[in-house]
Amino acid sequence: MMILSIIVVILSCLIQGIMSNYLGYTYLDLSWFSTIYLLIALLVLKPYFENEKKYLVLLIVFGLIMDIAYTNTFILNTCLFIVVYYFNKAFHFFFPYNLFTINISNLLAIFLYHIVSFLFLSVLQYDNYTVWVLLRVLSHSIFMTVLYTSILYTVVHLIQQKLQLKEVK
Repeated sequence: MMILSIIVVILSCLIQGIMSNYLGYTYLDLSWFSTIYLLIALLVLKPYFENEKKYLVLLIVFGLIMDIAYTNTFILNTCLFIVVYYFNKAFHFFFPYNLFTINISNLLAIFLYHIVSFLFLSVLQYDNYTVWVLLRVLSHSIFMTVLYTSILYTVVHLIQQKLQLKEVK
């Protein structure tokens, strides 16, 4: 399962790069296909990890890769990924892992990511944009978040069952 997880996360990282380079991602020209693909992949893979330390290592490593490759920050995305991870963990403490609840938790996680990022960047006055722009970013990320979560969850679940892969221990 670890090999499948790494493949899925690498592919999601590449999709993030392709989408951010070829689709409009300025505040005035948002695409309906924009979301945080890498974060969605990490959250979809969470139920397949029994060992929390290995999952956190994967989360931190790919958070740093996203920081360096796509956002030109050092640990901002890594910290945001960790915050979202703990939110997701608390959410799934109360709700089971299935397609419906993972879509809801990933949608809330993407919202949390953007809102915390907005607040952090506003406090530091690094990248000021209005609440209206934040709402547009959130609304434009709904479609692709639900679509990518559904596809990825279904594919990973089918591969895991077909190959009888065990949880990462």
